[in-house]
Amino acid sequence: MTIWKHEENKPTHRLVKLYKEDHGEGEYLGDLSDEVIKEMILEIKPDTKIDQAFGTLDYFGMLPLLVTAPKG
Repeated sequence: MTIWKHEENKPTHRLVKLYKEDHGEGEYLGDLSDEVIKEMILEIKPDTKIDQAFGTLDYFGMLPLLVTAPKG
């Protein structure tokens, strides 16, 4: 599956959007295997329900991953 990745880093959160098509933002990561994509998703957000997240990306063509900064 071809993947583009757009990332925003703020003091309070990190937002990563994965796309199956070029939406004019982010960098092209290449034509990646399903396993590589799943590993990448889990690296970004380890507590993700991976089958649900990968299914969303595959079906809708986009997966937003929001990681909030720890409070403290």
